[in-house]
Amino acid sequence: MNRFPLNAFPQDLKEVILDLREETQAPEPLIASSVLSALSLALQDKLDIQVTTSIQSPVSLFFLVIANSGERKTSVDRRVLAPIYEHDRISAQNYEVLMAKYSAEHKIWKAKEKAILASIEKKAKKGLATELEDAQYLAHSKLCPKLPKNEKRIYNNVTPEALQLNMFLHQSNIGLIADEGANILDRKVMNDLSFLNSIWDGHSFQVERKTMQSFQIENGRITLSVMVQQAIFEEYLKKQGIKAKGSGFFARCLPVLIDEQLSTQGSRFIRDYSNNHHTYIELFHQKICSYLKASCQEHRECVAFDPQAELEWKGIYNDIEEQLRRGGDYENIRDTASKMANNIARLSALLSYFERGTAPIDKVSVGQAKDICLWYMEQANNLFGALEWNEEVKLLDWLDYFYRRENCNSIRKNDIRKYGPNSLRRGKRLDVVLQRLEREGCIDIEQCERQSLWVCQGPTFFNNSYTKKQWFRN
Repeated sequence: MNRFPLNAFPQDLKEVILDLREETQAPEPLIASSVLSALSLALQDKLDIQVTTSIQSPVSLFFLVIANSGERKTSVDRRVLAPIYEHDRISAQNYEVLMAKYSAEHKIWKAKEKAILASIEKKAKKGLATELEDAQYLAHSKLCPKLPKNEKRIYNNVTPEALQLNMFLHQSNIGLIADEGANILDRKVMNDLSFLNSIWDGHSFQVERKTMQSFQIENGRITLSVMVQQAIFEEYLKKQGIKAKGSGFFARCLPVLIDEQLSTQGSRFIRDYSNNHHTYIELFHQKICSYLKASCQEHRECVAFDPQAELEWKGIYNDIEEQLRRGGDYENIRDTASKMANNIARLSALLSYFERGTAPIDKVSVGQAKDICLWYMEQANNLFGALEWNEEVKLLDWLDYFYRRENCNSIRKNDIRKYGPNSLRRGKRLDVVLQRLEREGCIDIEQCERQSLWVCQGPTFFNNSYTKKQWFRN
């Protein structure tokens, strides 16, 4: 695995990460993911990125950090996102005051409405004209107090229904942030993948409800930052992994697994903490606060590449596309790779704005974003590459077990349908999987008498792209 590209970050952001590393002694990728998620959350309702002449994209990023207990996920999250948590605390206090005022004003408004309607009803029963009262009622209707908005940004322990309603009624630019991601996984927010995918794409999202009025979320943005323990994430993969990959959700994410190579446990000795770099995190927090205060949902600024940066980004796009071919570096993660150029554009916009405001994105920022995102893509390949061929791996694993148990090298296809992996027993999926395995030379399919088909060991049965996956023989 390549070393985490800390030097790819702009100097000020690099110093923030180093400052936090010294303070928390947490792994650099964990810290960096938290820093970038804070930047994404603070800027997503200020900025869009003009990727090409026809594509305008949000700058929101999705992060998945898989890290076991003791990696200091909570410490990093609370430190990095402190100004946003403070923003939410103040917003909650203001909302409580505004709601009390709204409640009183609404009661007064309802009382006046009741009086006007009573007058209309009284005159109508007597057959008297009600033009004056009608005009009063129409004028009064326009004076109905407006429900105040809660500007809360960070959500974790929330259902999809509650989140969608809050995005419609209150703040449509939010962060799903969890330093213990079980909350988000257990509450099934990440099971509603069409919602998350649509918002990531920058599309409107229509919410249909049986018991209340339907509504549509316009111009919504979500930053996702889920830090979760490996066992919990693996359980999610078992239940939702194929769906999450097939829907394109994982493709939109920048994941990292804090394994033994990246963990800092065992080297976090007590030292005197130096304040030499303390100013960098404080300056970072000041910028986050200024972004939150200046955010404007109605009129996002749209940043674009300068000519050299545009050429650089197009070259990156083409390089990635070339590696999607059969035998290419990204063959097993085509979905993730196909979204990576867009993630590079988003990140380059964030890095550029942090340094230079709304100035055009330059080639340096694009190169920085590329180096960072390609590291995450390597992580994605390690985490999700096996999911692409999950059923092929399962079948090869089962065939290997069967051949060894029966001391043979062939089996009837119908017996695979009867006794093989459950997911391949019905429908045409088995045929598709067998065709893939035969193309790779893993198996040979022979037709014997009475038209029965037999699945035999092929020349590459023990040495192929599937048996190299981490799930084979697990």
